[in-house]
Amino acid sequence: MKNEISTILGLDPGYDRLGWAIGIIENDQWKIIKLGCIQTNREDELFSRYKDLSDQLKVVIANNHPTLASIESLFFFKNKKTALKVSESRGVVLGVLLDNKIPIYEYTPLQIKQAVTGYGKADKKAVEKMVRMEFKNFKAKIIDDAIDALAVAMTHVIRNKNRKFYA
Repeated sequence: MKNEISTILGLDPGYDRLGWAIGIIENDQWKIIKLGCIQTNREDELFSRYKDLSDQLKVVIANNHPTLASIESLFFFKNKKTALKVSESRGVVLGVLLDNKIPIYEYTPLQIKQAVTGYGKADKKAVEKMVRMEFKNFKAKIIDDAIDALAVAMTHVIRNKNRKFYA
């Protein structure tokens, strides 16, 4: 059997904060390697924030060489102003991924909740609980945005081969 190895980049888009997680998929196991959050300066002009987001994501990609990316698709927001900014920042992220020729897989919030908790209408706390349980041996502190990015990456792995995780 061929030793298949992929590096996955899980992304939880936002213009203020972008959660990311890097994992290695080898045969039928997945290991989380790094995770973090790209945060833009709230005092900067919006387009400067998008540029900063792009630049920081390029560094994450250059340092980790992902072979695929999984990203949360947008859902409806009550606040149209926030939705527009998140949509635009998501476009920046997709542009960076496309420029780097990284295959992109999108998952809806319902698909993520279903894959991670087994219930498509689970709340954010249930998703966080399941992610923390899966990665309890991961030594670094896991922040909220990175938890969401891990959930997106987990969704890709679960939906594409029901692989086992190890931390």
